[in-house]
Amino acid sequence: MANKLLAKMKKDKAFVDLLTTEKKPIEWLSTNCISVNLLLSGKIRGGIKKGSISMIAAGSGWGKSMIGYAVLKSAQDSGMNCFIIDTENSVNYELLTKLGIDMKEVGVFGPTNLIPAIKQFIIKLADGQTLEERRNTFILFDSWGPLVTQQSVDKGAEGSSAADMGSTPRFKNELANHLLGAGFTTLVMNHVYASLEMYGDPYKIPGGMRLIFNADSIMLGSSAKKEKDKEKNILGKIITAGVAKGRSAKEFVKTQYLILHAGGISPYYGLLDEAMESGCVFKPKPGYYARTDYDVDKETGEVIKQWRETELYCAQFWIPLYKDEKFRHYVENKFAFEDQVLISSNQDVMKMLNGEQEIVDDAPEIIDSEEYEDEE
Repeated sequence: MANKLLAKMKKDKAFVDLLTTEKKPIEWLSTNCISVNLLLSGKIRGGIKKGSISMIAAGSGWGKSMIGYAVLKSAQDSGMNCFIIDTENSVNYELLTKLGIDMKEVGVFGPTNLIPAIKQFIIKLADGQTLEERRNTFILFDSWGPLVTQQSVDKGAEGSSAADMGSTPRFKNELANHLLGAGFTTLVMNHVYASLEMYGDPYKIPGGMRLIFNADSIMLGSSAKKEKDKEKNILGKIITAGVAKGRSAKEFVKTQYLILHAGGISPYYGLLDEAMESGCVFKPKPGYYARTDYDVDKETGEVIKQWRETELYCAQFWIPLYKDEKFRHYVENKFAFEDQVLISSNQDVMKMLNGEQEIVDDAPEIIDSEEYEDEE
């Protein structure tokens, strides 16, 4: 039966821009770090979803800004309108220029951490733009933590130590709703606070629940450690991070990324375990690695190329693997819902109750909660 009401609404210009009647292809902005792409989207060629809010929450010095700058470059390279909301007076113009970003074409709002001013900026930015134009606008929000209300500032100016009666969380929630309603492509940088819970991640995400609810994906850093070579020279910092929320990536999966001491984040670190688990990489002898389909003679089975671990994290080793269908399938099956059939897709409870469909026997394996906690 044709949907007559839908046909009528399509003729109303006031609703056409808001009415979605066909699926649009999902587009992504890459972080230039494949392990981070997987955490945010579950896809090697993913990243943050256009038209949505994504968030990276991690401790200070854990590479949030570097990832944000990489996404900003992806956005500018793809022709998007780019803006930075600067709440910490921390925009590094020199570094951004070195990364190849044309800062003359990036609008920087701030520095200000006043919620009302930022809300007005978002409203003004969205005014007059179509939904597609807003989707094609990228905002790097750096960062969420310092946001305050005008009331808090006024009380401080008066020398008052009185609390703001909960207005800051309430206004942060309102700001998160404005961001969602605007429909921009937004990446929010956020800090974390230590959690006192016995199990789970040692950090939690501050700043109001509405931002968490509204985000399409959230990456949460959980630990950091120094990476050194055999001579004890510091090579960088290894960050362990997981999916705190994912509409494309599976929640709770984790991986790592490497902040290089020489500068930047390695595009190639973090997936060696997955490469070996998938059978795409193996150890021909202790301390050395080889790629099954690229470093082995197919006729003789002889290993023709071996890599020390210190030599692994380069384009020559990883780009062929990132393009490899077997490896892609393995990691995306681990990090996303790729190629998985939803349990409910072939079941209709009402039809089974009415005898119109045979009872399906496919009970999923349930992990005991105590066993899961011990494993953590």
